[in-house]
Amino acid sequence: MSWFFDRKGRDRALYEALTRHNYFPNQRASVGELPPSIDTRQFTPEVVEALAGIEDSRERKKSGYDLVEYKATRYNNVPRVLSLVHPKAYALLAKCIHDNWEHLHSVTENQNSIIKPEFHHEEKRLMVMNYEEPMAKVSRSHQKGFTKRFRVHADVANCFNSIYSHAIPWSLVGLNQAKAQQNERELWFNKLDMFQRKCKRNETLGIPIGSATSSIFAELILGCVDKKLREKEYEFYRYIDDYSCYCKSDDEAQEFLRDLGIFLAEYKLTLNLKKTVVEALPSPIEDSWVLELRGALPSRLGYSNESEPKLSATEALTFINRAIEVNKETPDGSVLKYAVSLILPHLDEYAPFHLIDPLLNLAWHFPVLLPLLDLLMSNAEVDPTIYRAQLIEIIKDNALKGRSDGMSWPLHSLIRAGCVVDDSTAELIINSKDCVAITMLLEMNIHRQKVVDFSNRITQSPDNYDKDSYWLLLYQLFKKGLINEPYGDGVFDCLVSFDVDFLPGERISEAEKRCEEIQKEIQTEALRQVFSPVLPDTNQTENPEF
Repeated sequence: MSWFFDRKGRDRALYEALTRHNYFPNQRASVGELPPSIDTRQFTPEVVEALAGIEDSRERKKSGYDLVEYKATRYNNVPRVLSLVHPKAYALLAKCIHDNWEHLHSVTENQNSIIKPEFHHEEKRLMVMNYEEPMAKVSRSHQKGFTKRFRVHADVANCFNSIYSHAIPWSLVGLNQAKAQQNERELWFNKLDMFQRKCKRNETLGIPIGSATSSIFAELILGCVDKKLREKEYEFYRYIDDYSCYCKSDDEAQEFLRDLGIFLAEYKLTLNLKKTVVEALPSPIEDSWVLELRGALPSRLGYSNESEPKLSATEALTFINRAIEVNKETPDGSVLKYAVSLILPHLDEYAPFHLIDPLLNLAWHFPVLLPLLDLLMSNAEVDPTIYRAQLIEIIKDNALKGRSDGMSWPLHSLIRAGCVVDDSTAELIINSKDCVAITMLLEMNIHRQKVVDFSNRITQSPDNYDKDSYWLLLYQLFKKGLINEPYGDGVFDCLVSFDVDFLPGERISEAEKRCEEIQKEIQTEALRQVFSPVLPDTNQTENPEF
């Protein structure tokens, strides 16, 4: 039973993780990059199989697909561009990864990687990138650092944007074999390379940031680097693209950096010299600003006794004010985001109502706080209509600055409350030309015509790339019957036939129900394998008493 259930159950879990749960950039646990209004749960394995069966035109085979960009601001308000890959391109890649997982599953076994594909997440996602538990980090650091005198921190420069797609086959079968067979397109490792390129205009440099598929390829390539480092017996671990190594001497630390640079170069990657540090031990494991923030929290929060008082509004505001000062002193750290995430689970029942105004003010300056603000309002069951004016001001400011998250998260809060934005705000959103924000504006039915007029200018373009960069908006419009099918390749028709909606609300599609049925069938079949000597086969007729 164990083998059967693991094999078939995990195969299904993998496929659903790649399609329903890790397609769009939402790899954080409690709060994702995209607002929860946007959801890929209806993009099921059955939808992917149908899309993958649609033959690409000759032009598409040559050019590939473009993608939707989502500009997510970071702690320094510099945007990080995430990607919503075109559904046809993603379907081909996800299916290819699923079908060839036997060659890729080593990514789940790399003991040096802290964040890697796993199947046991309650959220059913394959990749979940959380802040690591402090005590786990402390324990590992002390274990690896015992008898060591130096610690090295090194970072891969611009990792995902620097990945060379041909390095995918190199990491899977070795450089010599990959180069010798690079023209044999039907080989599984060349298909992975080809379908990855198809996601991004057939370009060989850079892979889209956000989906689990890209994380898998990064893990494959960096896993090869890790293997070479292990062979040299370095004590190290890696958190995504950040390396930490513990060395007995400064000479060993320099040798590690030299070897790491050489091994990365074999896959066309480089070290970020600005983030490369060698420090003498003992040294604090956490950054100084993290230590200061934790030290500013009331000590009782560290107790396991649930009877300890929660944080009052006054205590929470005092802590946030301290975080603002620390943020001024540490402009290169995600101080405010970390500080707010620290206190949210510990607020008493009254504190959230007093924190919303301060967080609204901070979120106007730092849009990275908007997901946490929305989480606070949701958990406290606060009516966002009370804060409509402030949310609209945040939308306006971020529309002028072209920040996707700064528009999308307030729009999500307003949509959840049944609110709409005024005409001038709608115009600013449309003028920003941000696909995700305009798609969310579409959900406010009052502005539909403005959105349709904008989309008509896109659909008139003869360039498929122009359409691809707005595929999400165009599909949602097409599904609602507001525009004609813009491509003529059958992809949108296929999605509609499965009733796929990327802003589904609470509605459950037939494809989703089928996923539940398949999961139950797998469990039932697994149980039958265990109890078959005991339980009768209901299909047999020889023993009518059963």
